[in-house]
Amino acid sequence: MSADQATGRSSGLLSFIDEDPSCGPPLEVDPLPRKRAEVLAKNLKGIADPTRLQILSVLLAAPDGEACVCDLTLLLGLAQSTVSQHMKTLVDAGLVNRRKLGTWAWYAVRPERRALLHALIWGDEETAGGTQNPGRVMVET
Repeated sequence: MSADQATGRSSGLLSFIDEDPSCGPPLEVDPLPRKRAEVLAKNLKGIADPTRLQILSVLLAAPDGEACVCDLTLLLGLAQSTVSQHMKTLVDAGLVNRRKLGTWAWYAVRPERRALLHALIWGDEETAGGTQNPGRVMVET
């Protein structure tokens, strides 16, 4: 049975697809809206780097919820310019806020992204509430 016969309307696909009995009726679902897909892709590109994931883990675990570039360079063993480039990517992705204090830039995870990133990085939502040590990854064996 063709898709036209199954649904009572033309699928608009090539005729050989409509006539293929192994292809069922067209899906009646809506894809992720394009604008939302673009925002999500930008966010995912922002965190799709091991160094940026380490930076986010430091920001999430920092006592005041923020860290200075000077702290990050020391913790990660990277040059200030390298850390700054990663921070720019995180800010541009909308994941981190930046504030200038003296000659240094301070960064914090945006409040509306905090719980999601915490769950993503630490592996479960329970740690997002601060019930476990945020600087330790719990691995099930």
